[in-house]
Amino acid sequence: MITQKVIDSIYKKYSKRPASPDELDIMLIFEHLLDHHDVEIDDNGNLIINSLPQTSPFHRIALKRVHAIVEFEHSIAIVHHSSIIFLNKNDNRSYVHIRTPKMSFMDKLKAHMATATA
Repeated sequence: MITQKVIDSIYKKYSKRPASPDELDIMLIFEHLLDHHDVEIDDNGNLIINSLPQTSPFHRIALKRVHAIVEFEHSIAIVHHSSIIFLNKNDNRSYVHIRTPKMSFMDKLKAHMATATA
């Protein structure tokens, strides 16, 4: 099961992109996802996930922006700086985790001061 703790560790472990998309484990996508997600790579180096609507910002992904491709028991994770796309290996379900920005100490202080004076 993919918990918030696992998600946090993924962001921490894969905080930087590889030097080249060639270093990504792209074979995981083609070994496990073709039957249910109809994935392809276009001539411009974009990963296209046809199981997601064309209007989705995750339908077409530039491989040069991907930090990692990670295999789990039931899914493949495509890791970005601020989001992770989980694609199920056994059906066409997908889940996107979007990381919310953390507030700095100054942001927290300003928010507190704004509510205290309101």
